[in-house]
Amino acid sequence: MPVVTSVDAKVFSEKLQVTTEKVDQQPTLMDDDDNRPVNLQVVREAIKEKADRINELSRTDSNKEALVLALQDLKNTVGLASELEENEKQTSKITYKTEQEMHLTASYQLHLESYACALGNVYTFGPTFRAEKSQPSKHLAELWNVELEMAFADLEDVSNCAEDYIKFLCQSVLENCPEVIKFMAKRVDNTLWDCLKSVATSSFERITYTEALEHLEKATEKAVEGKTEWGLALTEEQESYLADQVYKKPVIIYNHPKEAKPFFVRLNDDGKTVAAFDVIIPRVGKLVRGSQKEERVDKLNRRMEELGLAKEQYEWYFDLRRHGTVKHSGLTLEFDHMVLLATAQRDIRDVVAFPRS
Repeated sequence: MPVVTSVDAKVFSEKLQVTTEKVDQQPTLMDDDDNRPVNLQVVREAIKEKADRINELSRTDSNKEALVLALQDLKNTVGLASELEENEKQTSKITYKTEQEMHLTASYQLHLESYACALGNVYTFGPTFRAEKSQPSKHLAELWNVELEMAFADLEDVSNCAEDYIKFLCQSVLENCPEVIKFMAKRVDNTLWDCLKSVATSSFERITYTEALEHLEKATEKAVEGKTEWGLALTEEQESYLADQVYKKPVIIYNHPKEAKPFFVRLNDDGKTVAAFDVIIPRVGKLVRGSQKEERVDKLNRRMEELGLAKEQYEWYFDLRRHGTVKHSGLTLEFDHMVLLATAQRDIRDVVAFPRS
């Protein structure tokens, strides 16, 4: 998947801009004998050697034939040096910055849709980049994600997949890493084993965004911070409050306001919400986010107009719908946050090899 891209998959996130330069290189001169690029410095040194050779040949009349050939060779070499110098001058004049805006990718979701429409169920694992200026304990400029896309899948299908996936991971840690869990439980959090077992065996609570707001409005100001106005994205504190205090188990929050989610998420029949969900895990917070994609060209076009996106950059994405498509859905699991869950750590900088900010 492309790390440097012009496609903006996360309209609301801060971008890490990439400055690129394009140079129209002149044709490189090659050595006819060994097919290697001719270096100007090497040619200049060769001119000096050939000039010294001519001085030696000029000392006696017996070398007239060799002297003529040497003079011709020197003339050719001087001509080659002039040609190389002119090429360098021309190249330096035509360096310019490209006008296309490029940035480090915030998600591979759009490209995964191309593969899903061709192959069915697909996934990728790689780095994604966000440029928020704040330094919370669960965010870095570079995070690694497992992203997947499933053809012929709706919101319920991908939500079930997310729940099964998280349970599988927790169960795998319990079965394969007992010594690590004991080590971390002794030194960090003695409830780690119970926490992983609870996630692996409990049934995830499923509530709508509107129901989540109703719970938050009942909370005292000290319990949770942040506005509870409909249409605003939930804060990390609000999400954690629902999982840690209200339900005390993993929570799937779905049907979010369209203003809080990317343009490619499928619009629901009410015209206000979209088919998106987040999985909130006790202690860790948001671990998975996912959605059903908008397969209707007219709806997709209208959403892009609302957000002022440059459609010419997404022509290939529209083609997935224009030439026949299927309903498809995907999710993103934040791998570094999964390591937080498995190790009971609190700061994400403690579970990545090279924290970047």
